[in-house]
Amino acid sequence: MTHRAPLTNHHADGTGCPAEHKHTTSGKPLHPDCPGRAYTQAICSCGDWQMKNPGKGYVNESLRRHRASHPKPDPTGPKVLRDLLRLDAR
Repeated sequence: MTHRAPLTNHHADGTGCPAEHKHTTSGKPLHPDCPGRAYTQAICSCGDWQMKNPGKGYVNESLRRHRASHPKPDPTGPKVLRDLLRLDAR
């Protein structure tokens, strides 16, 4: 099973900051109606991890580390087919 944890940006009042609200790397708004990105949040579908931080890069890096802690999914399909594909790849 592949877990998902999309990044979401939020304004200081907790409302979502839409994707069309572009920002500088420091979170300052480039869109005239945006008060600015106050924090970025990610919640993993595994239910055991979430992160909320003003630094979008920090949340992204923490998410990469968390995903690496998930076990790798088993390959799907019959073993004979996997073996045949391995032979063709050489």
